[in-house]
Amino acid sequence: MKRRTFLTGALLAATAPVPTVSAAPAPAKNGTGTQADEKGILALNPPETVLPILQNMRLPAIRVNKKGHPIPQEPPLTLLHFADIHNDAVNLRRVMAFYNHYRRYFDDALVTGDIAGGTWREYSPEMDAAEGFSKVLKTLGNHDNFRWNPSTLWAPAKACYERYFKGIESWGVVQPGGSNPDGLCYWYKDYPKSRVRLVGLDCMHYDAAQNSWFAAVLADARGKGLAVVAAQHYPPMGKKDVTGFPGCAFDSLQRESLGAGLPKAVKEVDLFQKAGGEFVCWLGGHTHTDFCGTVNGTGQMFICVGIAKNMELWCDSRRVTGEKSQDLFNAVSIDTCRRYVRVLRIGAEWNRFLQHRVTMCLDYENRVQLT
Repeated sequence: MKRRTFLTGALLAATAPVPTVSAAPAPAKNGTGTQADEKGILALNPPETVLPILQNMRLPAIRVNKKGHPIPQEPPLTLLHFADIHNDAVNLRRVMAFYNHYRRYFDDALVTGDIAGGTWREYSPEMDAAEGFSKVLKTLGNHDNFRWNPSTLWAPAKACYERYFKGIESWGVVQPGGSNPDGLCYWYKDYPKSRVRLVGLDCMHYDAAQNSWFAAVLADARGKGLAVVAAQHYPPMGKKDVTGFPGCAFDSLQRESLGAGLPKAVKEVDLFQKAGGEFVCWLGGHTHTDFCGTVNGTGQMFICVGIAKNMELWCDSRRVTGEKSQDLFNAVSIDTCRRYVRVLRIGAEWNRFLQHRVTMCLDYENRVQLT
């Protein structure tokens, strides 16, 4: 992990993004930048193209009662999911503009790590100023605590908590130890109507205490009949221990950077499933490419989203400023009635292998792709 992290830190810190091609026509500038960012992404994703999909992602299942009457269930849990924004304040404003505009169709927004740039020092106050970002659920990535300083290479959890978890009191999450005076960067949040518990793990400071906490949180979810979604920065395991979905456009053919994984957490999920718990999937990032599949030897599915920053380092998509490909994030719907995970791509739809990513539906009970 460290070798890859050093290389990525150096490249992100020292290398400018790959130049992008200006689109024609480009979004109009208004002198402030912020409103132009918002108008740009909303113009590229108008209601007539986005709403039919978001509305279907929220469509509740229908169950028939003993008298044969159809009973609508609660709507699925829907998250806006992005990762690896890497201090790109412009693209962050665009993500938040989309989320704020279509807010009624989402339960929450989630960023799974690498909020900072190449190192700890590369984190602009503009990021915190993005409207609504303080309320976005967060997990830490390797660049969020990577200091690039030989004497203090990694930032401790408490320092990361103080920097990135501002506004956590508005997230509605349960933290270890209640008020969490120690600044531990992991949490969980329940969505009872959708029957889901979302667990955010800190893969950068994962220790025995966090592992024990995770096991207890899983057991508690099983006791309450909640399905579990786990979120962290890395894919759950390395590339020798995972299998992609054949022909799936959201499972990139590119396998350059998968990270270290969390084998102890994977083992806890395995024990949870064997005890009768319902596990939906892992949500992550880090790879800079879209990546999904299953962990070998388990019933665990994972979905890693590509890089939200407008750059092409380790990315498998051409990013063009002013076009849809400037952005890259997902809407993810968790339907525990039908056992479906549905994904909508906002932004970069094509990759260099000419795969087209627009929507995807996965059956998480049988771990197969439906579309």
